[in-house]
Amino acid sequence: MTFVSDLFAIALGGSIGAVVRYVIALAVVSAPLSGWLTLHGCVGTTLANLLGCFALGGLFQFSQALVASEWVATGWAASLAHPRMLLAVRIGFLGSLTTFSTLIGETAVFASQGRILASSLLLGINVIAGWCLFWAAAAVVRNWTS
Repeated sequence: MTFVSDLFAIALGGSIGAVVRYVIALAVVSAPLSGWLTLHGCVGTTLANLLGCFALGGLFQFSQALVASEWVATGWAASLAHPRMLLAVRIGFLGSLTTFSTLIGETAVFASQGRILASSLLLGINVIAGWCLFWAAAAVVRNWTS
């Protein structure tokens, strides 16, 4: 029953993450200057990826604080600390919200159009800014839990 419950938690988190990702893409397309912002959808993908990196960094530090017994989770944080909830959020929600394959597809579109600089910038922004946001969120949570 545990395995099935874990799969259900991941599926539930994944479905919510996919819907949030779609809403982000729609919001970008509906924004003022949307023709400039869409750039084959890459702004929506980048925004979802960066939000996901930030959230994952915070969740990473939260988990580290619990494992190291530096902090005791109470209230809503205790609910988030449950292993099944971590599966639902980390693998399900954030895995569905962020998308490496779409990022690679979008960079390939630019590259196939001969827009190598745009392709490289898109990839660089996602990876470098994502890495920075991951650690920024981890630092925020580290300060919060200590």
